[in-house]
Amino acid sequence: MAKRAIMIKTEDCQPFPIQGETVDRTIYPACTVPEWLAKLAYNEYARRHQQGFERIAERGGFGRAELVALIRGDYIKGIQKAQEDLECLKNEA
Repeated sequence: MAKRAIMIKTEDCQPFPIQGETVDRTIYPACTVPEWLAKLAYNEYARRHQQGFERIAERGGFGRAELVALIRGDYIKGIQKAQEDLECLKNEA
């Protein structure tokens, strides 16, 4: 499968919120990612949900595992797997 090039505009580098969370008594503070990355995730999200991109930002953005699962293109089954992968990264640090 051929990969598509992604054109990144200057305005797409604005920060987009990622929700903070607590997992197994570890606190992950809210943070941001570039808007272009959130838009990449939103393309997958919009296939299943009617909520607009701006509304997601207003509600605090995507969750960490949600963002990873959306980028991977495996939103339905992928959130739990993404959470496990993020925990492995934490344990390696």
